[in-house]
Amino acid sequence: MQKISFLVLRIMGSLIFILAGFNHILQTAGAAARLEKAPFASLATWIAPAETLIILSGVGLLIGGSMLLAGFKTRLAAALLLAILIPITLTVQVGAEGSGPLFKNIALIGMLLFFIVNGAVHYGLDQTFFQNNQMKSIQKNKINSNYVAMLALGMLVFLGSCATGTTTAQSTTASAAAETNGKKYAVLISQPNHLKAAVNTAETITQDSRYQRESFVVMACGKSVEAFVKGSNLAGEFEKGKAAGITYRVCGMSLKQFNIDAGSLVDGMEVIPNGLTYMFDLQEQGYTTVEL
Repeated sequence: MQKISFLVLRIMGSLIFILAGFNHILQTAGAAARLEKAPFASLATWIAPAETLIILSGVGLLIGGSMLLAGFKTRLAAALLLAILIPITLTVQVGAEGSGPLFKNIALIGMLLFFIVNGAVHYGLDQTFFQNNQMKSIQKNKINSNYVAMLALGMLVFLGSCATGTTTAQSTTASAAAETNGKKYAVLISQPNHLKAAVNTAETITQDSRYQRESFVVMACGKSVEAFVKGSNLAGEFEKGKAAGITYRVCGMSLKQFNIDAGSLVDGMEVIPNGLTYMFDLQEQGYTTVEL
């Protein structure tokens, strides 16, 4: 119901701007006459004739109102409407008879400020494009997520088993590989159940003392951020990971996408604005990265 309330506010608030835009365009003469008779009309008419201002404002109201209605570039649409509404309020409503229209505009200004700060929030084209772009970014380097995950886990377990080899040659090879890879690992997870696989891998690697000083980062993106909300049924896995030396990070974009407040996360989580670019940073720092 809370999500629907944001949608209702956006739709009902946008209709007044769309209707006003049509009135400015279709009834230009009447609107221009009201502007010319307004107490502070000179604040606007020195820029251009009244009819020109009415037509331009009508076009702006139509465009901005339609964008607000659809939740498309919502912050920009609200800013455009605010830039039109403030001059109208100052020139036409201030000093006019009756305070109703003036305070109606003040209420509309408050609504526009809300959308400038928060965007469409829910059920807008902004959310659809955000989700599609994020999914494209996550899927960009995937061939087949299931097979890649199985192969990556197999390789990490194999590295751990090689480190415990009984022959001198195996020990030397494992040490050399660890030196080459920088002994730092990072796993990007996108689903809540991926946390179990990441924790199991961290536990396997840290069984050998030579890996106890390893850096093992779990970067949570997409729907996996739900696993780190207080009271999650994966809280046990989270604690097991902390005991295994995992450093947890969570993607701020994903929190916003799934409407999760950072304050509701379990203790020990650090929010990173963009989890994908953070993985690129870790690669530059010598981390061996795996994406589930």
